[in-house]
Amino acid sequence: MKRRKHILFLPTLLAIIFIFALVACNLPAPQETAQNPAAPTLTSQAIEAIVQTRLAPTETQPLPAQPTVAETPTQSPLPQATLTPTPTQTNSIEFCTDKATFKEDVTVSDGTLFSPGNQFTKIWRLQNVGTCTWTPQYKLAFFEGDRMGGPEEVPFSGYVTPNKTVDLSVQLTAPQENGSYQASWMIRSADGKLFGIGKDANKPFWVKISVAQSVSDLDLGNPTWSDTFKNSANWYLIETANTKFSIDNGHLIMKAFDPGKAEEWGLATVPAIKNFYLEVTFKSGDQCSGKDRYGVLVRAPDPNSGYVFGFSCDGRYRLYKWDGANYQALEEWKPAATIVSGPNQTNTLGFMAKDTTLKLYANGKLLGEYSDSTYSKGRFGLFIGSSETNDFVVYVEDIAYWLVGD
Repeated sequence: MKRRKHILFLPTLLAIIFIFALVACNLPAPQETAQNPAAPTLTSQAIEAIVQTRLAPTETQPLPAQPTVAETPTQSPLPQATLTPTPTQTNSIEFCTDKATFKEDVTVSDGTLFSPGNQFTKIWRLQNVGTCTWTPQYKLAFFEGDRMGGPEEVPFSGYVTPNKTVDLSVQLTAPQENGSYQASWMIRSADGKLFGIGKDANKPFWVKISVAQSVSDLDLGNPTWSDTFKNSANWYLIETANTKFSIDNGHLIMKAFDPGKAEEWGLATVPAIKNFYLEVTFKSGDQCSGKDRYGVLVRAPDPNSGYVFGFSCDGRYRLYKWDGANYQALEEWKPAATIVSGPNQTNTLGFMAKDTTLKLYANGKLLGEYSDSTYSKGRFGLFIGSSETNDFVVYVEDIAYWLVGD
């Protein structure tokens, strides 16, 4: 009986031990006491990242030495890097400058003649002499004067770096009324500031035209005086070593023998006039080239002074004043589409003088208008001068003048 009870006790004991082991496995594990549970161990790479964030390196400012980090998990506080203070750096900002210089009129030189309502394209060639690059945000901007139907602004089409040139163009329309017109333009930068040419980049560049006035618009009526050269009664026929005037077959014939000599003229015998329109018809001879020239002397107070206006054989005109010793140009040689160039060509020259206003005409169209008060009254005459042609000949077919407002 005792032996049977011992056998039952052993299984029971084993079951109890098994149950206890299961319970023990589910009990919480004992935790170590941490001095600073919030500070995990950091690697040297993490420390380096923190230091770099606090002080970004530059080419002249090296990173501080790396702090020493304990390699055992002692849970010590995060080590602090000692940073060496550096001087405060001041960033210097350099602003570029906008400045232009005028190079040339690509189209439409000053005083170009247009008929009323004619459309034309004005092109200026400018150079960027500043330090800013001109971008498509820059604009050609109207500044003052007569806009002549043009826009307020024209955007640039590309980039213009310093020292480069650019052609700026604008479409314009000649006014309907006769006269001289001028429009000034500047450049507007990307930030809206206007600049132009000149020492301080504050001067505009411009377009200046004349709207053609036809002689028929003057409504002159019959001439006050005229001559068709049936005889020489109205002229002093000069004859010098280089120039000779003669009358033949209804023409006054002017001849210059040698090229390169000064112009010479012969005066009419009629009295001095003040305000007038004078018109002369010339025909060039078989040879006529370059600056071979012919024209009129007007408002001459004596035989050796006055205003001199003439055409050249290459289709140009010039106006100057002469006091017997000094030459002063009011308009240097300038091309005109209305003047017919070459030999055996007919051109009608017109000169209007009214007080201080002087107007020049070629074949009935206005060439230009000028203001000068040097000579207010005088006689008139005809001149010839050779630049390239031996025995240069010009025929004067008729001449007339109209008094206006005397």
